[in-house]
Amino acid sequence: MRRSSSVIMASIACLGLVWLCPLFSVFAQTPQPPSITVQPSDAELDEMLRARDWKDLEAALSQRVSMARGITWLRAKLDSGEGGLLIGLLYANDMWMVGNTLNVEDRSKDVRITAGVITLYTFELIVVDGAKCEDKTAPGHRIDQLIAARAATLAFLKKQPDEWKALIVNTAIAFEKRTAPLRKDDDLICRDGMAQMMAGLEKGSQHEVTTQAGHIGKTIEVAPPANWVPKFVSPDIYTPMQDKARLDMRATLLKLIE
Repeated sequence: MRRSSSVIMASIACLGLVWLCPLFSVFAQTPQPPSITVQPSDAELDEMLRARDWKDLEAALSQRVSMARGITWLRAKLDSGEGGLLIGLLYANDMWMVGNTLNVEDRSKDVRITAGVITLYTFELIVVDGAKCEDKTAPGHRIDQLIAARAATLAFLKKQPDEWKALIVNTAIAFEKRTAPLRKDDDLICRDGMAQMMAGLEKGSQHEVTTQAGHIGKTIEVAPPANWVPKFVSPDIYTPMQDKARLDMRATLLKLIE
């Protein structure tokens, strides 16, 4: 879960579909205790992203960075093509939180629409960039996680008029097309599949963790070796898969929110 805060956002001057226009905001946040007021710099966040230090990056953005600054950083990473699965998930989550706080009736100023666009864009990343994964169970698992995590956002999109659904889908597709030549391999999409689990069982570690409420029996967490990295297939394999995915994407996204 991302941090919770009292956020007031005003002066949204335009549609709020991320890259189409600036998002002018005024944030009022509950003061944080001195122990967490020291925030990592943008350069430190950039380094975590370059190092693919997903755990520390998520912790920093969730617990140590103010929402206003976090949103600015996340949006910049998405717009530059540097952001992948994690960045999309966190940005969509923050936009949804802000949108729920504002609860505006004008769709053109509702940043929950932005949350919807980025949710669909993140879905595209999993499908398109996930074609590079040797372990195809990993992107499939990520899609399940995305749909569960953004269930409220998807339900919101399903309630929109058809013309807005078309606009949202077309905007997400255009954004994926624009960032495609800028994006690098996203190893997070290719993690948490069967290959990683097998590596954990064979050469990694296992330890018991707290079983979720409503479940029975023991829960064992399997971690791969520290140096384990997912494998990617060659362009001659993944390029045709990406082409097919993009060809079908509009219909796929519309079905997702029908």
